[in-house]
Amino acid sequence: MRQTKRTYKDSLFRDIFNNEKRLSEIYASLAGSIVEPSEIRITTMNETFFSSEKNDVSFLVQDRHIVLLEHQSTVNANMPLRLLWYVAELYRQYVDPKAPYRSKRIALPAPTFYVFYNGWVEMPQEWQLRLSDSFGDAAGAMELIVNVLNINAEAEHPILARCVPLRAYSAFVAKVRDCVHSGTALARAVPEAIRYCIAHNYLPEYFTNKLEKEVFDMVNFEWDEELARQVRAEEAWEDGMESGMQQGMQQGMQQALAASIGNLMKSMNFSVDKAMDVLQIPPAERAKYAALVQAP
Repeated sequence: MRQTKRTYKDSLFRDIFNNEKRLSEIYASLAGSIVEPSEIRITTMNETFFSSEKNDVSFLVQDRHIVLLEHQSTVNANMPLRLLWYVAELYRQYVDPKAPYRSKRIALPAPTFYVFYNGWVEMPQEWQLRLSDSFGDAAGAMELIVNVLNINAEAEHPILARCVPLRAYSAFVAKVRDCVHSGTALARAVPEAIRYCIAHNYLPEYFTNKLEKEVFDMVNFEWDEELARQVRAEEAWEDGMESGMQQGMQQGMQQALAASIGNLMKSMNFSVDKAMDVLQIPPAERAKYAALVQAP
């Protein structure tokens, strides 16, 4: 059966930061090296080779570095794998298809990977996710390290002081959340946050030139997507339990989730409850997974 291709709207993060000037500011804040906007080439993919997702932002700096940026409101322990797929596709586009078959070594831009986190769950100021954590006890010859930066104002990450566009984005999201939390409808919270950012000089050149409906559509799409992901996860869980999945597959899924919980506990020094919060384990299943993690 042929699969229908999804049509995507840009997220607000993607719309703001696929911009050479703002990326030059982010790069200076991350790498400590100043580059001109003209030295940046945006390589963000509209749709990836597997056609179900697109990356948030990627860019080349002087053909020496390739930087991949993702924004997450929930912690995703599989980001190293996703970013591996993304960077492999970017290299495939960057390199002449015949070049890998020649004897001379190909010069490649060095990759760096970042996730900007601003979710509800309280997290450290900064941490790392490693592809090798997915290998379990088996040794592997491959590693990919993702630096996760908490850009919530409460986390007080130094990058917010160094990078004005990122601070502005964080302030906008925080204002929307505060408004919604106090009972304001999202349709009213977004215009209020736009006015707040303009008044406080947070990306006024962006928010002044954007229609409120455009910004609302991007924010609304992100919120709907987040809710949809949660609903799909719950439905998949329930359907799997009701349909009597094959025991081997069920055990494999449980072991994989238990391993992810254990990895978070080890790498982040989390309690088992905090690790299950981050991975959004359904309450009804937590006792089982806590027992699996603590089993010898």
